[in-house]
Amino acid sequence: MKTSGNTLRPALAAGILSMSLLLAACGDSDSNNDSDLRVIHTSKDAPPVNVRVDNRQVISDLDYAASSGYVEVRSGTNSVAVEAIIPGGNADVINVPALEFENNQRYNVLAINDTATIDALVVEESAAAPSATEVAIAVVHASTNAGAVDVYVTAPGALLNGSNPTFTFDYTEVVDAGALPAGLYQIRVALQGELDPDANAVYDSGTVDLSGFAGEKLLVAAISSVTDTELATSPIKLLAATDTASLILLDEATLIGARVTHLSPDAGPVDVFANGAKLISNLEYTETFPSETLAAVADPGYSDYANVSAGNYAFDVVAPASPTSTVGDSVYNAQLPLASGVDYSVIALGNVADGLDGPGNGTAFGLLPMIDENRAVVTQASVKILHAAPAAGDVDVYVTVAGDFSAADVIAGLAGDPLLDEFPFGDLTPYVTLAPGDYDIRVIAGGAAAINVDGLTLGPGLVATVIARQDEAPGPTPFGAVLLTN
Repeated sequence: MKTSGNTLRPALAAGILSMSLLLAACGDSDSNNDSDLRVIHTSKDAPPVNVRVDNRQVISDLDYAASSGYVEVRSGTNSVAVEAIIPGGNADVINVPALEFENNQRYNVLAINDTATIDALVVEESAAAPSATEVAIAVVHASTNAGAVDVYVTAPGALLNGSNPTFTFDYTEVVDAGALPAGLYQIRVALQGELDPDANAVYDSGTVDLSGFAGEKLLVAAISSVTDTELATSPIKLLAATDTASLILLDEATLIGARVTHLSPDAGPVDVFANGAKLISNLEYTETFPSETLAAVADPGYSDYANVSAGNYAFDVVAPASPTSTVGDSVYNAQLPLASGVDYSVIALGNVADGLDGPGNGTAFGLLPMIDENRAVVTQASVKILHAAPAAGDVDVYVTVAGDFSAADVIAGLAGDPLLDEFPFGDLTPYVTLAPGDYDIRVIAGGAAAINVDGLTLGPGLVATVIARQDEAPGPTPFGAVLLTN
């Protein structure tokens, strides 16, 4: 943990300290006595941050692809601190003891570049004053995934060939698009000089309705796509920031990422149907689709997802599997809404013999969908834990630095309190952030170590799900663990 903080601190401080030299007036504030500050996080592999002004935290837990909205700060000379949220204790990466905020001004600061060279970019919002039927837009190129690009802002469906781009800009450049009618638009981005942007656009918003922003100013940032699912369609996405909120505009063709893992110990091989069509045939226990097998913790595993269209899905499970099975043979059905650009793992868990009521109903069989937040953050490993071993009952889970405590030490209480106390079957934790390193994971059931994972390496940027599971038949080692990663 200490190493991660010390590694991060110089890079962040060197870049963000330039804020003290760059801050400039960016427009009128609604207040006559104070200034407004808005921070937008566009550094794709950096951790969330807090911002303090005169020791008052004004921005909390600002993550990638998010805007703080304008927060009011006292005009005049203020101290400013930016705190990186990292495992084991946050670290101040900037301390400016005396920074002048001019009265009645609005300041926009973007955290840009990747963490190794992170910097601060101060930009001005549009200088235009929109009428009640207009929206004023300024656009900033804040993606390290793309160089110089041509941007076309047109009516929906307009052909681009032979037309000039609305504007061209490169990384960190800003364009004031002025006040536009608050109507329907299509935004397409092509590499600078692309001769056929209709066919070769690297980003296409589809139809965007700006009528809901009439009378407002928008700061639109082109930022980096960060997961394989997003990158499969476009290297960039757009972040549109209002005075108080922000939203993400993905390329209209962005799919979802989906994988299905079979961890129901008594179901036997299963067939899985999606919206009436067979998606998976003869999926064996501990296997995952689309990977051939689910990775054991001892093996780093797979990160494959099937990319399919977003929408509402009806999943039907046929158990046992059959070469001639149809959706009519289903023993279990689940309705799952799956959103564009999101990665999902769907886990089949529980015992068919205990019923078909799904997760949350004892140890009954069902499908548990979970969202995988696969952005890699270089200062941490992100881990969530799922209890999928119905025979284990409630368990205690310990995660300790590798080699610090043996399984016997943990059982004897020498390792302190568990990370998860009396963790029941079917429960899924939020992500826990850990300093990159090697860890031991112990799952204690009935006073014994049901699962021992020694020396699991959690590297920088890893996003993982650790799943406690059981064998299909009782044996000398009835429990084990599997790992799904990004």
